[in-house]
Amino acid sequence: MTAQPIKQQKLAASAAEELLALILRGDFVAGQRLPPERVLAEQMNISRTSLRDGIARLEVLGHLEARQGNGVFVREPSAAHLTQPFQGMLLRSPQKLAHLLEFRQMIEPEVAAQAAVRATPTQIVQLELCLERQEAARARHIKLSEEDMLFHNLIAQIAGNEVVMLVLETLRSLMLQLRSQVVGDQPELTISEHRALVEAIASASPQAARQAMLVHMGSVRRHAAPLTNQGDDHA
Repeated sequence: MTAQPIKQQKLAASAAEELLALILRGDFVAGQRLPPERVLAEQMNISRTSLRDGIARLEVLGHLEARQGNGVFVREPSAAHLTQPFQGMLLRSPQKLAHLLEFRQMIEPEVAAQAAVRATPTQIVQLELCLERQEAARARHIKLSEEDMLFHNLIAQIAGNEVVMLVLETLRSLMLQLRSQVVGDQPELTISEHRALVEAIASASPQAARQAMLVHMGSVRRHAAPLTNQGDDHA
């Protein structure tokens, strides 16, 4: 009784893999509309049902976008779309946020140290502008979640490792909904620690930048502790 569903799942996975391979190879580029379903199924030598299931899988992963009445388009995956399958996990089991924050504490101090080595005067000014926007948000009683993410993304960008930047951007996008409940609790402390980070990076001292980020990540984890313990009874 279960053979057919399992077979269909394998066909759908195979269709998704084959279609993704075509995208990665450049046969279909970002912004391009896929051929009509019948034509594409014939080209790939698969059933239209398998093709539809494969397309659905790639939609979830952010590689494709179905536009009502216009067809299916190739898109450039973003961190927000890549994290969609995991958002439900965090919302139902928020204690897992503790593991994500722990991972950030392993990675981000070294990112800050590298940023201190590579930062240009223009990038230092950009960090200072981030601080000004955070101050403005605090004065208007706006939570710092978005500005906090932009600030850390900029540090990763300055560090110059594209893989690290993508990983951290994906993690921060994944945590944003829950993180927003934490960051705004003590905006003065957050801004103060961010300012210490900017000063350390501007001083071109990797040791100071590493320590400043360790302090900041420690604060974030402490403030997140009540939130990450909410799901313990259901674990």
